[in-house]
Amino acid sequence: MASDIPPQVLQDDIETMQTFWAERKQRTSRLYQTAKLAGFLFSIVFLTLIQFLYFGVILKIWGPEKTAVDRDSCTCTCWDTVFKGTYEMGVGRYKHVYFNVTAQTFKMCGLTVVAIIMTYECTSYVVRIALCGRIRYSMLALLVAVIHPHYYSWWMFFGYYNDDFYVQWYHQLLFTLTELFSTALVLSMLDRGVKPTPRKLFTVASISLLHILAGGMDQFVSNVVLGRGMFHQVSRDIAFFSSDFFYLIVAWAELAMLCARENIPASLLLMSLKRDIITSAVIISGVLLILSYI
Repeated sequence: MASDIPPQVLQDDIETMQTFWAERKQRTSRLYQTAKLAGFLFSIVFLTLIQFLYFGVILKIWGPEKTAVDRDSCTCTCWDTVFKGTYEMGVGRYKHVYFNVTAQTFKMCGLTVVAIIMTYECTSYVVRIALCGRIRYSMLALLVAVIHPHYYSWWMFFGYYNDDFYVQWYHQLLFTLTELFSTALVLSMLDRGVKPTPRKLFTVASISLLHILAGGMDQFVSNVVLGRGMFHQVSRDIAFFSSDFFYLIVAWAELAMLCARENIPASLLLMSLKRDIITSAVIISGVLLILSYI
């Protein structure tokens, strides 16, 4: 059959296909470069804005009224002045930021660098998926809901190192690691081209349930339900509870819609997740038991 086609026609078809694939590759490259630039710019705006919101707005509302600093007469005798080199020694005068050169400072800087890189990679990926028109909005809503818990985790660890206060270290570490794992699962389902799995959705729901139970056992009941907490404690606990509850509802809603789309009976779903349900119950019970002792 190929011998019946004139050589010129074959050559024209080959050139047409080559042109098509070259143009497609060029469009893909342009889209990738655009997404990369947009992700970079969005990351800068996001990281700058969240700092302003937390330090410039939230802390102003949460914290009590502070005495204004007298910049002309204040000094700092606990500052080692190492990072100033030969320019300043002894008792330091006013600075917007003081830091001593210690192992804790190194850990705080390292922690901040890791947080910034992870935030950049996450926001870049979200922007790239959005520009391709493949974003799953339910997962995007979950990512937005978890911004405050992640930022709070970074700030807590920063404060633990800064104050040499480690009583709540392992407690916070548990919440942070499980939150990161849950967020990673949500990111893996952000692309509409990737079908969510019952196991991933169930895991997200289980982690949010763990946080709700652990938070209630920890401070939520005392601060919010019984009204013993201060304003910043009540608002903080409500914010955490709201994001975890939202995660729980959305994960179960997505699981229900998945079953409806795939015509999976509820009984079959429960059977397929039987091992996961048992494992989740054991882990949640064990973690709650551990939290009661730390």
